[in-house]
Amino acid sequence: MSTDRTRRTCSCGTEVVWADPDQPTALTRVRCPSCGTEHLFTWFHKMDVALTEACNFSCIHCRRSSDPLMLKKEEVQRVLHDSAAIGLDTISFCGGEPFMHKNFVELAREAIYLGLKVQMVTHGGFLTPERAEALVGIDCMTVSIDGPPDAHETIRRVPGSWEQGIAALNMAADVGITCGTNTVIQRDNATRLWESFETLVEATDGRIDYVRHAPVEVLPDSVELQVADELIPVVQEQLDRIAAECEKRDIFFVHRTQLLEHLPRFVDKWSRHRPLGGCRIPQKFIGYSKLGFYLCWHQGNAIRAESLVEALESSEADGVVAEALASECVGCNALTYSWDEEWNAGILAGKLFADGVLPDQVTTINEDGAAARHESRNRLNILR
Repeated sequence: MSTDRTRRTCSCGTEVVWADPDQPTALTRVRCPSCGTEHLFTWFHKMDVALTEACNFSCIHCRRSSDPLMLKKEEVQRVLHDSAAIGLDTISFCGGEPFMHKNFVELAREAIYLGLKVQMVTHGGFLTPERAEALVGIDCMTVSIDGPPDAHETIRRVPGSWEQGIAALNMAADVGITCGTNTVIQRDNATRLWESFETLVEATDGRIDYVRHAPVEVLPDSVELQVADELIPVVQEQLDRIAAECEKRDIFFVHRTQLLEHLPRFVDKWSRHRPLGGCRIPQKFIGYSKLGFYLCWHQGNAIRAESLVEALESSEADGVVAEALASECVGCNALTYSWDEEWNAGILAGKLFADGVLPDQVTTINEDGAAARHESRNRLNILR
């Protein structure tokens, strides 16, 4: 799939060009100058699809409460076809637990058939050898592993859950699926990250492709799970050690810059920040759940529409894009999601890491490249 999102070859052979890609819009229609066929252009390239909020685990750090609501098979199929039509590259199935949706494997296969990269996040408890075989062709499978067995099961609150997660990783590796882990750094595993990594490598014979670590979110119910300031150096030492071992083993260490160079800022979830020069995330990543379409999970407003195209052509979508590009959005929790390199660089360059402070001004860049912004600031406690 071409990485140039401003050009597309029509079925008649004519090249169709998107002439004004920097406009604050979510979706643009352009007609072929030769045959008049309409083409849809967008900067979006990845969608998170929360098939359901239902989950049979009750993890102590989870920011989503289990909910039996599920997307209908036909709804997801329509969104997958729209995604392929407008040029999205990747669909990431999440939840809840994706396998709680009875049509998950079928939907994943359909997305692959449409030419989309398929990613997924699971606790691993429902994977079987047959399902692993059916999922061959997906881009990657991420399994949540939050510590060595006892710590993992304390966090997940399900006996046997560590063995289930490890079994899922081994089943994925057996059939050649790229697989890795996600670990939420929190109070109950902060001193055991290296032990967790050692145990993981041993239990999988090193057959993992990546490891990801992300500090726990700040929510009213998870405040006590935050990593204490005095433990940050302990966490840092372990992450440095894990990263070095990953390099030896050719395992990709995710969030290298954030975790190894800016850990205190990455751990800090008490303040919000905006990338210097505006944020393009609401033009790149979109979320879809039973509540609707989200151009930004942080911004929070769901756009209810019958289709992805209808959602992206709405005035609400254009409003979110314009707000983000003008640096007038609510801001993000430090480096929580590590959206992409442009976003990371913008956050770091913005130097907006003042504790608990949300700048209330639009950030602009002068012709000489210097940042220009007002100095007035508003205090913001994100727990309110």
